[in-house]
Amino acid sequence: MEKVSIPGMRLDGVRLDFPSRFIISALPYLWDDEKNHQICFLSSSQWSQATKRNEFGSMISSADIVLPTSPSLVTKVLERGEKSERTWPVPFAYQFLLDALQDAEEFSDPETQSTEFSVYRPQSVLTQLLSAIEKRAGSVFLIGGTPIVLLKAEKNIRATYPGITIVGSMHGMYRREEEGALLLAIQKSTPNLILAGDPLPEGERWIPRHMSATRSGTFVYFGSIMRWFSGR
Repeated sequence: MEKVSIPGMRLDGVRLDFPSRFIISALPYLWDDEKNHQICFLSSSQWSQATKRNEFGSMISSADIVLPTSPSLVTKVLERGEKSERTWPVPFAYQFLLDALQDAEEFSDPETQSTEFSVYRPQSVLTQLLSAIEKRAGSVFLIGGTPIVLLKAEKNIRATYPGITIVGSMHGMYRREEEGALLLAIQKSTPNLILAGDPLPEGERWIPRHMSATRSGTFVYFGSIMRWFSGR
């Protein structure tokens, strides 16, 4: 396997991606390239902002993968949009491994390798990513949540994914003077995944404003993800 293709749809200048479960699980290998990457979730209520030439629209346009979370949004792009496709090269070191992963029992069902143009639940996508990172004995950095919620989220992630190392964390109520230390911690720990949620200064826009803090890693934001991982 030298490359993988991700089908998508484009409408009003916005691209939506529809990767299979296998592709989502392969991302930690595809993106082992010393570059920053971002996955965005897009709802129908955010669509108008995504089409504008503002900071949010620029973030959606530059994101590596944009996943729809609303059935009405999927319906709209399928009815009015044009097909689009993105191709990612597979690093040589992982070509045979991903061939084996694709043939594994977990993905042996053709439906898991095919693409359905449907919605994506952020919780499901993130659990797939964390499971894939655990197989690599990878690492994650957590940002967001209240101090108590973040502690509970860390505890539950460690219990659920014991093969993952949490290399750092910071609650979303940090003071401005603490931001420099936070960015330095991300830079030094080089996590595979930087997972962010509310409350967080500037919300999802925090990511494009600070992605350069590390030379590699996948950034993902979902507002309620820390509360979800904490069991609330």
